Amino acid sequence: MGDIRQAMAEVEEQPALLRELWDTRAAWSGGMAGLVRERRPSRLLFVGNGSPYYAGITLRFAAERLLGVNAESIPAAVFHNHAGFDASGRLDPCEIMLVCPAETGHSKGQVDAARRARELGVATVCTTLNPQGVLARECDVVLPKPGAPERSIAATKNQTMALFLVLTSMVEAARELGRIGADEYGRLMAALEAVPDNVAATIEASRSWFEANEDRLMAAPQFFLIGYGSNYGTVQEGALKFYETHERPTYAFELEETLHGPFRALHPDDLCVFLSAEAGHERDRMARLARAIEPYCRNRVVVQSGLQERADDALVIQSGDVEFVNTLEYLIPLQVIAVLMAERLGIDLTQPKVAALDDIMEPAYSD
Repeated sequence: MGDIRQAMAEVEEQPALLRELWDTRAAWSGGMAGLVRERRPSRLLFVGNGSPYYAGITLRFAAERLLGVNAESIPAAVFHNHAGFDASGRLDPCEIMLVCPAETGHSKGQVDAARRARELGVATVCTTLNPQGVLARECDVVLPKPGAPERSIAATKNQTMALFLVLTSMVEAARELGRIGADEYGRLMAALEAVPDNVAATIEASRSWFEANEDRLMAAPQFFLIGYGSNYGTVQEGALKFYETHERPTYAFELEETLHGPFRALHPDDLCVFLSAEAGHERDRMARLARAIEPYCRNRVVVQSGLQERADDALVIQSGDVEFVNTLEYLIPLQVIAVLMAERLGIDLTQPKVAALDDIMEPAYSD
């Protein structure tokens, strides 16, 4: 048996790892930025499974806004078996970039995508714990993650590091391309610099909130996680963490999509979590929806920063509410809730439940 507290220990490692990345950014952020400057891609594909796929969904709008590319995130097996780099046939391979936000860098889907890219002359970037591993050897730029592999089955620190590495690189690329000016560059970099401290404070705030709300969390039969914009990817990753850990049914929805069928499955004792991130029309609509569903669901939690007017039932985190950057900060409470619920249930997250299926599916290469 493993240590049922290991997953929380890895959540708690995140501030130090993110601070290390910030302090060493001069050594790694120029690689992807230089490749973007050289190639000037018009199409960018994120390819991955599970958390890496959701990282792509989270980052795609930042890629479009900062780099001016047509960005898309595709599950690795879907890409390998059904998709291509350019269905139109009109793009030169030099105009396309592949990004694989990997964890260990062993996933066959990502390695196969990178190999296809190399054959075609498509530039490839990856994040990985193994900078000399099988995926890294196929990539033009490797963004290495510090720290040891996660013992917990539910990845936490690897997701935040992947988001931080790629987003910081895209901000640098946007500055070099002249797509953002000095003021916007300074605003985004200041928000990124604040992430390690914000994550540390948010871990503690989320733990305190969990302890105060443990009874209703543990009693909830199912969970609805709701986000908008780039944080649609955040709630998808959060849902993965929930059913990987405490094993309760969990559903992730984009704000507008909640009204197109999902709430027919909502019951009074379920728990709805609303991520109230950057300001704008969507945040205003989310606040109205969170209040309006009270007759249908008693448990409604608004995750928000201290910069906002406090909702009636709020989990207050530390965030600058800066679009794209806030995806790292708003993921943390979902991680904390997930692993603390698993601890209370006595679920050992270091032990795989379906490891025998790997022999059937053969999802990974070795280095």
